[in-house]
Amino acid sequence: MGVSVEKPIVVEDSVSSFVDGKFVNQTLTGLCERDSHLIFDFPTVYVISAKRQRNHPLRQPYIVYVGETNSIESRTNQHVKDDPKSREDWLQISELMSEDPESVRQYVIGHPHFNKSMTLDIENKLMHYLLGVSVVAKMNNRRTNPQGDYYPRKELDGIFRKAWRALGRRNPELFPSLRVVQDSALFKASPFHELSKEQLVAADRVIAAVRDAVSSGAPDDSEFGRLILVTGGAGTGKTVLISHLFNQLVSELNSAGALGEAGPDLGAPSCAAGAYLLVNHNEQKNVYNEIAVKLDLQDKRDQVVLKPSQFINRLSEKRATKSGRLVSDVSRPSTKADVALIDEAHLLLTQGNQGYQGSNMLLDVMRRAKVTVAVFDPAQILDSSQQWDQADLDLLLGVGADDADGSFHKVALFGGASFERAAIRLSQQFRIAASDDIISWIDGFASRGTIGPIPPEALGAQGAAGGEEEYEIKVFDSPVELFSAIRRRASEEGEGRGISRVLATYDWAYSSVSANPNDPDGGWNVELHRGADGQWLMGLAEGDGRGFVAGGDESEPDRFCHPWNYILDKRRKARGAEKAAWAERPETIEEVGSTFTIQGFDLNYAGLIIGPSAKYVDGRVVFDASSSKNSKATNKRDGTKDFSYQNLSNELNVLLKRGVHGLYLFAVDPDLQEALKRVASEGGSF
Repeated sequence: MGVSVEKPIVVEDSVSSFVDGKFVNQTLTGLCERDSHLIFDFPTVYVISAKRQRNHPLRQPYIVYVGETNSIESRTNQHVKDDPKSREDWLQISELMSEDPESVRQYVIGHPHFNKSMTLDIENKLMHYLLGVSVVAKMNNRRTNPQGDYYPRKELDGIFRKAWRALGRRNPELFPSLRVVQDSALFKASPFHELSKEQLVAADRVIAAVRDAVSSGAPDDSEFGRLILVTGGAGTGKTVLISHLFNQLVSELNSAGALGEAGPDLGAPSCAAGAYLLVNHNEQKNVYNEIAVKLDLQDKRDQVVLKPSQFINRLSEKRATKSGRLVSDVSRPSTKADVALIDEAHLLLTQGNQGYQGSNMLLDVMRRAKVTVAVFDPAQILDSSQQWDQADLDLLLGVGADDADGSFHKVALFGGASFERAAIRLSQQFRIAASDDIISWIDGFASRGTIGPIPPEALGAQGAAGGEEEYEIKVFDSPVELFSAIRRRASEEGEGRGISRVLATYDWAYSSVSANPNDPDGGWNVELHRGADGQWLMGLAEGDGRGFVAGGDESEPDRFCHPWNYILDKRRKARGAEKAAWAERPETIEEVGSTFTIQGFDLNYAGLIIGPSAKYVDGRVVFDASSSKNSKATNKRDGTKDFSYQNLSNELNVLLKRGVHGLYLFAVDPDLQEALKRVASEGGSF
């Protein structure tokens, strides 16, 4: 049950009505005595928004500033009179106010229970939510200062929700519904999440190590910088930690001009000092790029948010080819950045390919940074070209080592690399809003291939609205029924509902570069049909060449055909699709996603079609590489090393852990489907 709280006061008017250090507009001067006391004599939180003209070349029209103060008149006077003289962000707002006085608005929030701690927390939550609003181009105040416990902290969420809704009634474009914001990938990856104690300890250790490396001033003669390895399973808050560190370290280290201007050769900066965020996943890179631009951590995309290969190339010596063209020499680093933060470092290549001329991306990044902070989960390696030699992996992860003190220890890999490594382990589960028993059941299925009795509370759950631990696990008799259930979940209104999508193991063909000759629209689909004996079979029935039929599920319950991820984007040539995460695009409710689109993101309810690469044999889940269409997972490395079993196991692990409030399942393998149905029956067990 939520705590009952008094409604906050929310007032709004043009900043241009602030004259000679005083508010003269009727909205504020006409307040009743009590409300005036709360606004002018109590701590308040405020949002100043400047809206650019509609013909502005950038699609997001708003620049916003969020703050808190003990004197709203004094603080506004500072912003209007003094800040434009010394701050570029306020000069820009001042210029917009000169062009159109009514375009710069101020929203002031007051409440009788506001104290310094609560106003700081409200300020932080406003920044968190406004970062996820699509019409916000820049957010000029980006400090993070969440508070600990205080009186009356239990009222914080209730006051914030009521304040946000009141703001939404005044400007629904800038303050849309809470659900719309919560669905945003930017909101989920925001640096303004309140960190847990475990994350705070980790953040303090990383920042102290980076400051020590940067401030020492001593030349670093070692080939590799220091490595801080952040490990933890899916949903343990690794991305939130990296985002927090990114915001703080870039703000500290990338001072004006620190990164230099792009040089003529391969866009290399003239100076590499500062912090960079590296990610080898296209959709996550898009999210971080947008966050960095909105928070003014970079002027444009791909300055401090980069693919690892971009970072390696930029900080490499150049050599001339026979034609005279300059190219990067990966074997010769040119300089070292202060810190490189790597999200999803398990996706880094451990062998070269056409776009990467080295042999191990993590080591090549470490050659170019004083400190490398790498998020690493070996259970999310999905590609043979990302797999490590087991002996080196054990050394990297510190298997058998005592890393409890968090200090740096010497590591010498069998390949010859030697460096200092510290380990940080995150264990608290944030994504899956469920009991320990439910999380244990999912872990058993995902990591150990065991299918035990489903905890009863998961079988009778009615969804997130009833409480955060009402996680629902449901097994469906057909993929059509599963898809319809996910579509209903996606259409539900209200907070805590969020985005829901259908996913599948990569057991159906897909190509991003060529059309499907067997489909009338050239699309690649996840296709199944029910045979005469009631068993679901791979592919469509003989003679069925219709491909995807929008709305066809309702009339043909024995036929399943939905496009793989991105197919509808390409068919409709959706504008701006490359910037939105797959699950955020409205047309993807008709598609089936894969690990290539959903890894690193979460869903409210995840529907998972488990293809024939996962089978149930002798009481355990096993994997059949011959049934997978994921060549990156099943190809032998160097023609000899077969990582397919581990890759396919990791694929299932990633997909099973995408849902925040529920997991809906259907398996193509009859024995696996029967095992799931049996444990899903009330009280069912083996």
